[in-house]
Amino acid sequence: MNSANAIAGLFGCGLLGLAGFATVIRLRRLPVRVRYAVMLAAAFAVFVPIGELSIAAYVRGVTGDLSAATLVLAGAACFTQIGERAPIGQRDKQALCWLLALAAVFLYPFALGWTRFDPYALGYGSIEFLTALLLIALAAWWARLQVIVLVVIAAALAYLAGAYESRNLWDYLIDPLASVYALVRLLAAGTALRQPASRSP
Repeated sequence: MNSANAIAGLFGCGLLGLAGFATVIRLRRLPVRVRYAVMLAAAFAVFVPIGELSIAAYVRGVTGDLSAATLVLAGAACFTQIGERAPIGQRDKQALCWLLALAAVFLYPFALGWTRFDPYALGYGSIEFLTALLLIALAAWWARLQVIVLVVIAAALAYLAGAYESRNLWDYLIDPLASVYALVRLLAAGTALRQPASRSP
């Protein structure tokens, strides 16, 4: 593992840690200047080693390197707590969650060897897979779903730069964390829609 791979992986896991911290303590309740000060202190705590490893390194040991989808969502969570408004609209986030859920259903069950078809193998430079990604990005751009375009571009650039040790494009696009987040969010939204409207007295 070279140092560039390690730095990229640690940065992503540190960002995830910051997003979790900012969301749990609900930074938006604090004054703006205090939010920035707290986040700077949290970033210092996350990336500076405690003993032999930093918190980011411990997180990486559990999660592995994170996909562009997780990093975009984590970054958006940080900015939501620091700023005055969320950088990703509900329409964009819902569309991303649907895409992540569909990708997870397509990727993980088949990758477990339940059939002879292995979609994970498509990530090793398959022209069909790259074409499909390009079409998805173009369709998202046409529909003004900018967050999907951002995820695809970020994943492609990280893949071309060799940010991680993996040479499979799937690992740059999606991971179990993003998949679980998307599925839970969609299930929660579906449950909320199925609940009967409260009757006015």
